[in-house]
Amino acid sequence: MFVRKLKPEKWEAASELSVFREQKPFVDSVADSLMRSHDEPADSDLVFTPYGIYSEDQLVGFIMYTFENDSKDNHWISGFLVDKDYQHQGIGRRALEQLVDFVFVKNPESIEVKVAVTPENTIAKNLFLSIGFKDAGWKQGTKEVLCFKNKNPLRSPIFIYKPK
Repeated sequence: MFVRKLKPEKWEAASELSVFREQKPFVDSVADSLMRSHDEPADSDLVFTPYGIYSEDQLVGFIMYTFENDSKDNHWISGFLVDKDYQHQGIGRRALEQLVDFVFVKNPESIEVKVAVTPENTIAKNLFLSIGFKDAGWKQGTKEVLCFKNKNPLRSPIFIYKPK
């Protein structure tokens, strides 16, 4: 399992990834995440970077990583899903661990990575909490914000991210 930038020629395949019917109210589709990144105003400091989650050479999931240039605390997982056929295999956990490591390796002075989760999405919330995200104590709209604090700034990685 590995995570790599999702090239535009893979966007259509990524848009075919799907979750279980009961998860759909909580999870933005890949297409919605990609469109949201293009709706951002041209003068915005936000950078949206889509990543594919691969098992062998098969695209099995998606992460949208969003950050603000020159910011130590504005790093977000703004989209995340693992295709229903690949859930419950530890792929999502390993992908999130790799992304957190990547953020702190590329930005060693970063303070935290955040994610906003619908409170009723207990499966996703528990997954984030199980790898070290904590309740940030505030909401983004109706979603709870969880954050992963960099316990060792300038001394990452935490989960042994190995860049290729």
